[in-house]
Formats: sequence, structure tokens, C-alpha cells
Amino acid sequence: MNRVGRAGRDLCLGVAGLWLLAEAAHARVSVIPANAGIHQPSHDTLLVLGCPSLRDGRPSAAQRWRVDLAARNARATTRFVISGAGEAEVMARDLTDRHGILPSRITTETAATNTWQNVGNCAELIEPGGVVGMISDPLHARRAERYWRLQHPARADELRPAMLYRFGEHPLLKVATAGYEVLLRSLRYRPAP
Repeated sequence: MNRVGRAGRDLCLGVAGLWLLAEAAHARVSVIPANAGIHQPSHDTLLVLGCPSLRDGRPSAAQRWRVDLAARNARATTRFVISGAGEAEVMARDLTDRHGILPSRITTETAATNTWQNVGNCAELIEPGGVVGMISDPLHARRAERYWRLQHPARADELRPAMLYRFGEHPLLKVATAGYEVLLRSLRYRPAP
């Protein structure tokens, strides 16, 4: 095999390896323990975490993924709280337009600019005592669940994991989000209280 052939092979193996690592990371945090007594969580409220829209105001691929995950986890009576300063309205409109969710079931929180604020600002919009699911990519959702438990320890038992993982779904986004979570951990990122 010539030098170009080896370089191409190595590049393909490297890309496949990154994808498999990202896929494994997302799958690992998505496993619901068998002893949790949860087969298909029935959420009263889904807290959909925002991310930036495209420059022209249309939903980004990551936003569309999160909106799809919210619709996939919803029941007929589930309420949605969508959080994010510039993106909550865009994502709410996408949820209505593509999935037929009535606007009356959606509340938007438009002040938060990071995950810590998403969780902090939205808790007061969610009726205490119900079942809450975090909606985002699996790694981000687990981080948001940790933030919920830190900020609202008395309401920690309201959280139930949402079904967020499907093998092979959005491979490029999974690589990007896994890379971002690794970066946060390597920087020992801690949100400001």
C-alpha cells in the first residue's frame, strides 16, 4: 500500500474511532438501570434545553434534534418548557410546526444563556411534584440533571431520564457534543452559582 493509501486508511479509521467513542459515550449515559423501575418514563413536563439558531433565525440541526427528542418523549398531556435566550421561541415554533404540538402546551424561558441558567430559571416555571425530563443530547441532558440536583435538591426526585439515545442517530452532532463535554471536563468547568 502506498503512502496516500495508508494515509486515507488511517484517516478513515480515525474518523470511525471518533464516531464510535462518541456513540459509546452517548449510549453509556443513556442506560437506565434495570432496578430503577422505569420502563418508559411518563413525564408531566419536558425541559428542552436551547442551543444557538442559525444566523438567519432558522432552527439549527442541534435544535431540530432536541425538538424531535421532545416530541418523541411526549404524551398527550405533557407540557414543554423550552429555555434559551435567543432560541426558545425558534424551538417552540419548530415543535408546533413540525410536530403539531399546541402552543398552549409550551412555555418559553428567554433569559438563560447557559445550562446552569436554563435549569435555574425553568424550575420556577415547572409545577412542583410532577415528573420532569431533561431534553437535549444525552451527555448534555445528564449534565443538566446534575445541575437540577445541585440547585433544587428538594425537587431531585422529580427527575426521570428521558429516552434520548438511538444508535447511529445524528453521528456528527454526537461527535461534536461529546467533544464539547470532554472540553468542559478537561477545563474543570464549574458553573457560577
